Amino acid sequence: MDIMYRLGLVIAVVAAIVFAVSGCGQSSSDPFNQNVYQATHNSLYVATGNCYGGGVAVPAGPSNIISKVNIDTGQVESVVIDYNQYNPGDSPISIADYDTNHLLVLVENTAGRHIDLVNKDGSGATVYLANSTALNGISRQLLFLPDSSLLVSKSSAIEKFSSGKSRVTMGVNPYVYAPAGACATSTSLISSIGVFPNGKILYTHAAATPNNKIGLISATGYATTADCLAASASPTTTALPSKLLILNSGDTLVAYGSTTAASNFIYSYNVNSVTNSISGATPAWTDYTIVNGPSAMTQDSITGDVFVANGNATFQTIEKFTYNPSTKLLTRIGSTPFMPASIYTRCVTDMKALP
Repeated sequence: MDIMYRLGLVIAVVAAIVFAVSGCGQSSSDPFNQNVYQATHNSLYVATGNCYGGGVAVPAGPSNIISKVNIDTGQVESVVIDYNQYNPGDSPISIADYDTNHLLVLVENTAGRHIDLVNKDGSGATVYLANSTALNGISRQLLFLPDSSLLVSKSSAIEKFSSGKSRVTMGVNPYVYAPAGACATSTSLISSIGVFPNGKILYTHAAATPNNKIGLISATGYATTADCLAASASPTTTALPSKLLILNSGDTLVAYGSTTAASNFIYSYNVNSVTNSISGATPAWTDYTIVNGPSAMTQDSITGDVFVANGNATFQTIEKFTYNPSTKLLTRIGSTPFMPASIYTRCVTDMKALP
């Protein structure tokens, strides 16, 4: 009986301790969640093709591949697709995250421009969308929007496709075509586009001054002059905007390339899509021995690091930076390029940091 009593007492004490730790100890806090401590890690997907770096000379015969790169070390982990083997003549221009297993890839080919659905594991691709009427100019950038619609910039316009892949026009014109007012004249090289949460469209136009500018367009597209909401000229007459990047902080970076060495730089802007204003132009990076002919930019949503690719034929590198939203400045990480020149950085057209 004494043994049974002692055993029962031990069980009661243990139960009380467990209750105190697991019950009372959590009464004033949220339930413990193991997932809180599971880190998420991205990879850097890099596309090479017919790149544009603001008018600088770029290498002939781009490699036309998409590779998966370790975002910490810069080491190539795999080739997602080699268009030289898959479909010679195709050049991947822009990439977007479609889902866990697929990328959307905007393909430039004068024999038939299209958008591919590419397997991230390198097992193949299929044509996602082809429209010879809409995709009739040099392809520049692809955006896959939260409602599964698409925006595609080409030399002369911005096209929109619904989630059902139907072309969305403004009358007989593309979704954004020949914007007037402060946005005029933007019809020869719409080099880059971005979209704010309220749907308003930011674009860069690379043409001779005074048409080297950035502009903000209504979320419903461009139909009248009132749909040009704001515009801002390039910092110098010789700087051509090649790529824009809306950062997690809310700031916007615009990369500029030029045959004038000192006009290769990156500026930070405060683009307010609510009040329709573009202000606070700040030189975030001006060392053209590091950034020259910038052809692509992306940000790692986890670390906040910014990656910039150089299209200049004598560079062909990818650099990694931190960005300070208080000072609006970029700081280079390391004393050498994140990725030195190789076949995997030969004329980078786009980069994305993705799971």
